[in-house]
Amino acid sequence: MTSEDVLGGTTTFTLDHEARTEIFREAVTMVLYVSVVEIAELAAIPEQHFARGRVTGPVGASLLAIVWGTAVGLAIAHWFAFRLAAPAFRGERPTRLDHYIGLAQVGAAVLVATVSSVPVLLFSDLRAQETTGDVPALVIGIVGYLIARSTGRSRLTSVFYAATALALGVLVAIVKMRVAAH
Repeated sequence: MTSEDVLGGTTTFTLDHEARTEIFREAVTMVLYVSVVEIAELAAIPEQHFARGRVTGPVGASLLAIVWGTAVGLAIAHWFAFRLAAPAFRGERPTRLDHYIGLAQVGAAVLVATVSSVPVLLFSDLRAQETTGDVPALVIGIVGYLIARSTGRSRLTSVFYAATALALGVLVAIVKMRVAAH
């Protein structure tokens, strides 16, 4: 997976194709995972919309804290559980690849949080509450489309994959929200 070469007393670390592919796959998986959880998290927040744009529920910095806390918190928890703690319980030490994967997962979560923050930063409180949860759904659709295209599917088939991924992602989020609410 990886190789280390000693050059003039310094150690360089390179990743082979298999390791880079695994890191990329883990990052894409984290984008999808964080997106689904964000949809459910944002849909479960109690809020009300009143005349003249007055809203209750989190807005502005509070809404950003939920978005960022959910995204980055999930990635860090996932990294800790699967890449640090699980190997330790098996008597193994985490590898450098485990650390790279963890960083890629956190980076993927930051990407989702960043794009999910756009409505909060650009729109009114009302419009931000209405649209912030739509952004991770769009992310799921875009990732579904790009995955299908990368496997050689036609544009039309890729749109179908994107719509299916989006629908399944939203369905999972709805089920998660319903189960957690009771």
